[in-house]
Amino acid sequence: MNSVLPHCNFHSKIVNSDMYKRMLGETIYRLRKEKGLSQAELGKLVGVSNKAVSKWETYEANPDITLLPLLAQVLGVTANELLTDIKTEKKEIEPVKSKLFGIEGAVIHTSEKYEFVSDKKTRRGLPYLHIHRGKKFHTMEEKATGVIAIGNNAKGIISIGFFSIGVFSLGLFSFGIFTTGIVAIGLTSFGIVAIGGTAFGAIAVGLISFGAVAIGLLSYGAALVSYHLYN
Repeated sequence: MNSVLPHCNFHSKIVNSDMYKRMLGETIYRLRKEKGLSQAELGKLVGVSNKAVSKWETYEANPDITLLPLLAQVLGVTANELLTDIKTEKKEIEPVKSKLFGIEGAVIHTSEKYEFVSDKKTRRGLPYLHIHRGKKFHTMEEKATGVIAIGNNAKGIISIGFFSIGVFSLGLFSFGIFTTGIVAIGLTSFGIVAIGGTAFGAIAVGLISFGAVAIGLLSYGAALVSYHLYN
């Protein structure tokens, strides 16, 4: 905690003064609006009610000091920036040359993210390999886009990610021609919930479906809804 909030006693005095109570409330309101979050959404992300967020923004109460690191992270600033409303100048990190799986490219590796972009690209400028793994809340929405894409959000010919879109797609939520995931939607799909031309899953919906619950023209499984039934 001390590494995030140095001089904790000093900061406790700051957030308990009327002047900083107002400043902190205004800062939280401004940053929340910039992020496009409602009071309820912000509250859910930091584990408090929307009423608590409302009290912060109307200067009726202060956030618990133990919440400040998480609150700052969600709002995309440091804890000190949140308390002082002074943006810390951040040095732009230059990518360094590296090799991954024998592929030359540029890599950025920080506490917030890991990103690798291959030097070799298609005629349209799409990298053959793009890896983008966000480690912080505000980097999770950044996409990996390439012929092969790997990341929290991945889009490519071959894509692997939490959310993935591609011809061959693997992810928690995957969309494509050949897909595998918890929720898989594709021409041929494998998943807990699978939807596709040919679907394999606990719940399978497709022209041809195989599953515990199977819905389709040709269905194979325990519980069936089909034109042709097989069990």
